[in-house]
Amino acid sequence: MTLLAVQTLFGTLPLTGQTLMRHIPPVGTATLRSVGAALVFAMICGRRLAAIRLRDLPWLVLFTCLGIVGNQVLFLEGLSRSTQINAAVLITTIPVFTVGFALALRRETASALKLGGIAVGLAGALLLARIESFDLSDRTALGNLFIIANCSLWSLYLVLARPLLVRIPPLVMISWMFLLGGAALAPFGLPAVVEGLAGAPAATWGVAAWIVAGPTVLAYLLNVQALGAAESSQVAIFTYLQPLVAGVLAWAFAGEGLDLRTALAAVLIFAGVALVQLRGRQVAQRVDTGTEIDFASVPPAEHPRSRGQEDDQ
Repeated sequence: MTLLAVQTLFGTLPLTGQTLMRHIPPVGTATLRSVGAALVFAMICGRRLAAIRLRDLPWLVLFTCLGIVGNQVLFLEGLSRSTQINAAVLITTIPVFTVGFALALRRETASALKLGGIAVGLAGALLLARIESFDLSDRTALGNLFIIANCSLWSLYLVLARPLLVRIPPLVMISWMFLLGGAALAPFGLPAVVEGLAGAPAATWGVAAWIVAGPTVLAYLLNVQALGAAESSQVAIFTYLQPLVAGVLAWAFAGEGLDLRTALAAVLIFAGVALVQLRGRQVAQRVDTGTEIDFASVPPAEHPRSRGQEDDQ
């Protein structure tokens, strides 16, 4: 349910993001998200922000570049130069990139269930996103490349960040990432935010508030919490639900019909998610019984079992 909530929140961003970017440019919108979220997380986290080790700061800077600054700027710049359909199609590359990075870095192992689930879910997501309507014209080429780059950075973040969650609480980690990201983006985008919102109608302020609260604060926090408890590929596979969420919202609020194509796509997506989740549960069972160690890249002293011993000393 947590990851379903994450994708529901992220699924609102293409529409609300394009609405806000009529008044604030992409870098300004990314700055609004980062600075706004940084203020919220700083208030929530409070003194717990000090519970960070100096050796972890370089990793947090890297994750900020991948998951906050690069991810948000590239997605919004791409969305402003492409279409919502293109964005819906291209974000389906996130699970593929994630599995590729996880296998290449030896953070996960390949299996028929995992690869089959990714393939089945991809077929459903592309069917629902209407791949045949994908715009390949020169008009959207740069925007498409930006979105693909955004997807690859986000996937790499999902793979690399997971081991650090062994020793850093999710709230502390995401708070530091947004504080660093907000500080990096503020000099470039804050003037555009102030200028854009100054003459914007009340509805735009509402959209801006939702973008900060929904697909930024809540989505990132819930996502990093899930990442600490599941394989990166398990977290990424839920990205396929974004087009489905968009379709349900269109049916609920715009009166659009749900046809056979949507039903078939939904079946494929849920089947793909189920296969990857089944593989994840198998890995978790092996970890619990000691037959397989899932944090292979984490030094022994930082493994969850060792951490409890270290904290007792």
